[in-house]
Amino acid sequence: MTATMVTGAVMLAVPTFAGAETPAVPAVPVMDASSAELPVEQPAGQVEVSSADVLNQVRGQLATIGVHTQGVDAAVTDAVDAAIVAHVPNTTLRETTPEDLVTEVAVGESSRAEYVEQTDLQVEITDEMRERFVEEDSVPLDQNYVWTDDPVSKVMAGKPFADWILHRVPGSWFDAPRIPEESMVVQNQDASLYGPGTPIYLGDSMMCTLGAAGTDAQGRKVAITAGHCGQPGDQVWSADSWQVGPTGTVVASNQLYDYSVIELGSNAEVTRSYNGVTVNSVGGPVAPGDILCKQGVATGNTCGNVWSVDEELQVSQVCAMVGDSGAPVLAGDRMVGMVSGGVWGDQRLSCQSPLQGQLFMPTASIAMDAVLADVNARGGVGAGFRLAD
Repeated sequence: MTATMVTGAVMLAVPTFAGAETPAVPAVPVMDASSAELPVEQPAGQVEVSSADVLNQVRGQLATIGVHTQGVDAAVTDAVDAAIVAHVPNTTLRETTPEDLVTEVAVGESSRAEYVEQTDLQVEITDEMRERFVEEDSVPLDQNYVWTDDPVSKVMAGKPFADWILHRVPGSWFDAPRIPEESMVVQNQDASLYGPGTPIYLGDSMMCTLGAAGTDAQGRKVAITAGHCGQPGDQVWSADSWQVGPTGTVVASNQLYDYSVIELGSNAEVTRSYNGVTVNSVGGPVAPGDILCKQGVATGNTCGNVWSVDEELQVSQVCAMVGDSGAPVLAGDRMVGMVSGGVWGDQRLSCQSPLQGQLFMPTASIAMDAVLADVNARGGVGAGFRLAD
C-alpha cells in the first residue's frame, strides 16, 4: 500500500524523469511528452508533495471497477513525504485536508464508466528528452542504457542498498533488465538475437518489447509485437544489440487485434528463451483469478492476477507502463497474450515503481489465440507461426 504514495510524491516532485531517456540508436529516440510526460501543471519555485493525495486518487480509480483498498495510513504517508522532501531539492510538504481523504469515495460510487480505454505502452523519444536525461548523477553506458546511483532512484527501484540502478525507459523507476549474455554472444557474430521480452526499436521513434520470435510456415524468421508499435515498412532494431543495425522490417500490422508481424533478416537469430524467460507454447485458456506474468523493457518481470477475460482481451493487475507494449504475457511457460495498454488514459496511474505493489491501473493484453488466428487467416508472412526450436 505504501508504494503509490512514494511513486506519486516523487513523480510530482521530479517531473523531468517523466520524459527522459536517450535511445540506443542515434537516429532512434524514446517517448513523446503526450504519452509519457505528466500532464500536471507545475508551480514555479518549490513543488508541494502529498503522498496521501496520490494514493487516494489511485484508490478512487480502482474503485470504479470494483477494486476496493484500505484507507490512508497517515503515519506512512507522512514518513514518505518527509523522506522525499529530505532528498529532492525544491520540494515542500503539502497539507492534506479532510476533503482530500474522502474524494475517492465519491469517485468510486459515482459510476462504472467504460474502463478499457487503452493507453498505448510504446515509448517515443524526443531530442529534448535526449538532452535532459544525462544529469550529474547519471552515467550513460549506451544511449538507452543509463546507470544512476542517486538515493531517490535506489529507493524507488526498491533497492536502497544497490550500488547502481539501470534506467532504460523514461518515467520508469524500475531497475531495468540488463542486456543478457546470449544477446552479446550473437552480437559478436554481427547479428541480433530475438526472443520473448527483447527490447526493440521500430521506425525512427518507437521503443517497445517483443512478444515472441520463431518461424512461419514458409520457414521465414518472424517476430510479433504490439500493433500500435510499428507500421508496415518500419525498420526494426534490437535495443540490446543496436550496433548491428536494422535486422528486421514490420510487414503487417492489425490495429483491431493490436499486433504487428516483423520479418527478420539474415543478420537475426531467433530463440524461445531470452534473458531468463522461456516460452514453450503459445495460446490457451485464461480465467479470472489466474496469475499471469510479463517481461518488459520498462518494468522487467512482474506478475498479477486476472480480473476479466474474453476471446480477445485479458485485463489483469500485471504491472506495465510505456515501453512494455508487446511484452509477452505468460501463464508459466505458456504465452497467452501480449501487453496492449493501460485501461485508463492517465499515465500517472500506471505502474512506475515496484514500491506500488498492486496499486496501479490494470493492464489490457491481447489474447494470443486471437492474434494467431488472425495472422493465419490473413496469410503471408507470419502465417503458421511456431516458436524457435
